[in-house]
Amino acid sequence: MSSHNQSSVLHKFKGILYSTMSSEELLNSLDSFSAREDDVFLVSYPKSGTHWIAKVIENIPNAGITLTSPIELGDISKFEELKMYYKKRVIPTHLSYNMLPMDIKQKQCKIIYIVRNPKDTAVSLFHYYKDNPNLPSVETWATFLELFLKGKGKYNNDFYS
Repeated sequence: MSSHNQSSVLHKFKGILYSTMSSEELLNSLDSFSAREDDVFLVSYPKSGTHWIAKVIENIPNAGITLTSPIELGDISKFEELKMYYKKRVIPTHLSYNMLPMDIKQKQCKIIYIVRNPKDTAVSLFHYYKDNPNLPSVETWATFLELFLKGKGKYNNDFYS
C-alpha cells in the first residue's frame, strides 16, 4: 500500500489509525460522554454492515428512536450535539470495547455488536479503499488480504507500515 494521502486523512491515536474526521480531542474526551440508560450502541468493525443494520432499526415503525452519526466522528462539540436528541438514541461506532466511553458500561446501555463474515468484510474494505481516493491506495488484493489477516488496518494497528 502506498501512503500518498495518508497524512491528510488518517492520524494515529493510542497506536490505532483513525480518520481525521475523529478529532484527537474528541477521542481523548470519550469518558466525558454522558450516556443515557436507554441508549443503544451499534458497535462493529468497519464495513461489517453497520449502515444496513442502522437503516433496519431506523425503519421500525413507532420505535421512537433517533439514529445519530457515529460517536467518534467530529470534535468535542459532538457530545453537546448528542444531548439535543430527545428520543431514544441509536449511536453507531467502530470504536473497540476498550475505547467506548465508561458511562456506556456503567449504565449498562444496550450494545448491538455487528459481526460479518471476515472474508466478506475484507472484500468490502478492499473495494472501499480502492474506490476512495482520499485513502491510501491498495496495490493488490493479495497484499491487502495479507495485511488484513495480520490485523493491520484502520481501527486496528498500523496498516500502512
